[in-house]
Amino acid sequence: MKRPSLKFNKDAIVTFLLNHCEKLVVGVVGLLALGLAWGGLNALRLKAVGKEETPEAVSRLTADTIRHIDAAAKPPADTSRKGGELALTIDPWRPQQVKIAAAPQATILDRPLFQELGKRAKPSVLPLEDLQAVAGVAVFADQTDPNAMMPMGRGPGGFGRPADPGIDTERPAPQRPGRQRRPKRGEEQPVEQPPMPEFNPAMALPRGKVVPYVIVTGLVPVAKQRDEFNRCFATAGLRDPQLDRPRWSQYLVERSLVTAGGAPRWERLKLKNIDINGQPGGMAPMQPNQPTEVMQQEGLPPTFLLGTDESDFGYVAGLPQRIDDGWGGDIIHPWFRPQLKKMLDEAAPGMLGDQAAVPIDPKKLLTSPEEFDGQVGLLSGMQLVGEPERGPGLVAFAVKSSDGSVSFSTDPGANGERPVFAMSSNWARTLELDNGPKTDTPCTLRVRMEMLGQTPVAHILGITYAGEDGQPGEEIADPVPFPLSVVAGGGGEFGQGGFALGNWAEGGSGLEGTEFRLFRFVDTTVTPGQKYRYRVRLSVHNPNFGLDRRHLDDASAAKNELLTSTESNETPPVAVPQPMSLLVRTFTKDETKRLKMKQGWVEVIVMAASEQTGNYSLRGLLTEVGGLANVDNALNKPGDARVRGEDAITNLALVDIRGRQEKPTKATGPTEVVEMLFVRPDGSCELVSAADSQSFYDRYQMTLDVGASAPPGGEPPPGSPAGGVNPFEFPPQGPRGQ
Repeated sequence: MKRPSLKFNKDAIVTFLLNHCEKLVVGVVGLLALGLAWGGLNALRLKAVGKEETPEAVSRLTADTIRHIDAAAKPPADTSRKGGELALTIDPWRPQQVKIAAAPQATILDRPLFQELGKRAKPSVLPLEDLQAVAGVAVFADQTDPNAMMPMGRGPGGFGRPADPGIDTERPAPQRPGRQRRPKRGEEQPVEQPPMPEFNPAMALPRGKVVPYVIVTGLVPVAKQRDEFNRCFATAGLRDPQLDRPRWSQYLVERSLVTAGGAPRWERLKLKNIDINGQPGGMAPMQPNQPTEVMQQEGLPPTFLLGTDESDFGYVAGLPQRIDDGWGGDIIHPWFRPQLKKMLDEAAPGMLGDQAAVPIDPKKLLTSPEEFDGQVGLLSGMQLVGEPERGPGLVAFAVKSSDGSVSFSTDPGANGERPVFAMSSNWARTLELDNGPKTDTPCTLRVRMEMLGQTPVAHILGITYAGEDGQPGEEIADPVPFPLSVVAGGGGEFGQGGFALGNWAEGGSGLEGTEFRLFRFVDTTVTPGQKYRYRVRLSVHNPNFGLDRRHLDDASAAKNELLTSTESNETPPVAVPQPMSLLVRTFTKDETKRLKMKQGWVEVIVMAASEQTGNYSLRGLLTEVGGLANVDNALNKPGDARVRGEDAITNLALVDIRGRQEKPTKATGPTEVVEMLFVRPDGSCELVSAADSQSFYDRYQMTLDVGASAPPGGEPPPGSPAGGVNPFEFPPQGPRGQ
């Protein structure tokens, strides 16, 4: 028999499927049909519904069950177990019956015998928080003037620059220029005396420089940074408590000029007036060809600042000494202001409030000053005498009673037990610029008794002089009556020949108890009229630097000596004001005549830096609505002088005025405040009010020559042009220049 030939190649398989595929499909369908038929027969045979499974039977059983439930209102008596053996066994274990004993204090086996140690992680450096910027204009002392920071001597009306020793004040006034008498034979030729130098009112102010500035402040998150270091090193196998704590190092300040459109371009700023902790002198080296500045002593408590054991650099830049006014609250971040007030209130409750003043007997104050500690009192009939003695942050005065029975000197004695009268140096500087306080003039002093170390100090809070009618006038009060311990650095002693002041608070500056530390940067390289943004980056010493990789969670954590933070938030745009400003004042009818003001004219005062002193000086301008507030001496004509003072160009146009500059002859009630509206070249407006200008005018009015007054009889000086003195010439000149 021939063996069938079986092939399993591709062609054979395809041929088989083509010949027998329909047979296979029919066979599969037939098998499925047989299965379905068998299932149907089996269901008819075995799965029929019984009588107990019909719907009628189920409904009947349900009704019986409901009837039994409703019939049994109470459980059978044999099902109750309240008094049985089971209840007696369970009751002692109920929560209200179980008495849990307290855990023992000394536990031995409740923790591992050996601490589970890990590797050192890389800490993150947290950026500054809530960065803010404030702009302004200040007058700093000009160091090119050797007498810039010398104490201003007293003149007849109070403080004033001391007289030049080279000028003979007893020399008679020079004779009127003209033909001199020829000496007779044998008579000695008189030595011609050089003319006396003319007095310039602008020189009454110290030399200075007007500087626009921006103060940038932020919060250093010391508490959060300390927690971050504890997270990384608290459970590490290798730990050094001295190194494993945050120590801040350098920081980077960047500034961007705000322009219309385009991405900001950040520039790195040079650091200035920065303390370098641990180096001689304490201050960072100044830039080449950069003049030194007199720095103001820091008056903040050390708990607000990073200490020498927490930072390599002082994160609070020094403030140049202002000669125009105090710095105010812009030098600290707003977060610290309520903290400072709270500290002061806790140190002496009511010290900054309106504490009622009680009369104090000067004799009793001299003999028993300790009885008045912490009190606010009034001393009537007192006089400030002699020259003040200046110390860091305060100025001491010699005081005596008007009858000479009691006197207080600036020397507290060897043991520092004698009381000393003093005021803050910032307020003393303000009084100097305002021609005060007066010497040898009876006044009433409102003082607060404080202890500066072991020395009782009568802190002068206000001075009241008698008016023309003999009644007490308005009190001159310290606008910021902070305690001298805060203003001067506190906690020190009066030393021999001056003040030797210590720290604000003893014990150094620990990080405990304060969430943030102050960051401050002073930028004096800004341009007036521009807007700027600022951002800051910090750096912290890397505790993992140089360690072996077996102690580290990541080997890259030991590469860099310093760890840097991300950029802080960008400050909102801050606009730098112009150093030149406009003022408005009111004057009497006589001054209107001396100024020769025409109908519709107004006076505008420009406050700008003087070319002679660098400090602020005032210029006067007579203009009308629609005119420019530019002081240009080319506008002056013979007999028609409209400007006085140095040239000053503002390019502001006067568009409207409200109120009258001339005071009414008879005061019938409150008068409307004079206000002027100016428009800038860019279309923006500036409102100038006499109420806002008064303080600046009072301070610098000596630099504005308002002309010589008429004699008491009301008649003008003889020979003066138009029956009067030209108010725009200084010194006033007669017809022959006399």
